[in-house]
Amino acid sequence: MQQTSLPIVITVVLGTLIFISLALFVVLFLSFFYKKQTQNLQEKQALKTAYDQEILKSQIEVQNQTLQHIGQELHDNIGQLLSVAKINLNVLEESDNIEHESIKQTNEIITQSINDLRALTKSLDGDFVHDFGLEESISHELQRIRKTKRFQTEISVLGEKRKLGYEREIVLFRIVQEVLNNAIKHSKAKKINITLHYFSNNFELSATDNGKGFDISAIETNNINSSGAGLRNIQRRMDLIGGQCKINSVLGEGTQILLKL
Repeated sequence: MQQTSLPIVITVVLGTLIFISLALFVVLFLSFFYKKQTQNLQEKQALKTAYDQEILKSQIEVQNQTLQHIGQELHDNIGQLLSVAKINLNVLEESDNIEHESIKQTNEIITQSINDLRALTKSLDGDFVHDFGLEESISHELQRIRKTKRFQTEISVLGEKRKLGYEREIVLFRIVQEVLNNAIKHSKAKKINITLHYFSNNFELSATDNGKGFDISAIETNNINSSGAGLRNIQRRMDLIGGQCKINSVLGEGTQILLKL
């Protein structure tokens, strides 16, 4: 009887051990799966938070850049035009004869001031990129640069134009502002060209200048606080909106920055 029950006992013990092992495996698997799922959700949430923060940061930077531009325009351009108009009016007030040429000149100055103020009112709109789109926003920036008479600027649009989404367009516009500012300050260029190319499944934005260029490998090896940080910041922003950034530059031959979505 004992010999008969022994195999049964062994079978029961083995079955119990197998059952416990399976149960432990299921518990460990579910625990690992839950931990992995939680980690993925946290990573997605962190990515979304970083994305939202980048959009907000870009909006604030665009607004600050716009306000600086407005202040400079009011001081350097419109303020001077109105000062000249006031001088002309003072001369006319003190003159005994009507000077038609001075009146005509003053009228032209005031007309130009009004037109410049109308152009600035577009920039005052906090949702300029949202309301006018990426192309017109960039055109406005290039026009501002062209007015300094130090640079020739041009914008080209290829393909069938379409909306890319406000979040993407505000980040792209801020990147373009940063690229243009770098070109103005450092490139010693005379020409700056922007090309928007709409393909059926993707989009490319190219910014080129004919300036002095730079050594890309030297910039990429610089520390985060050096001049290369600006280029890395552009690449990080493109990563956040699901795009890529490619930089081509040759010493003495200019620079091209290509943004792909």
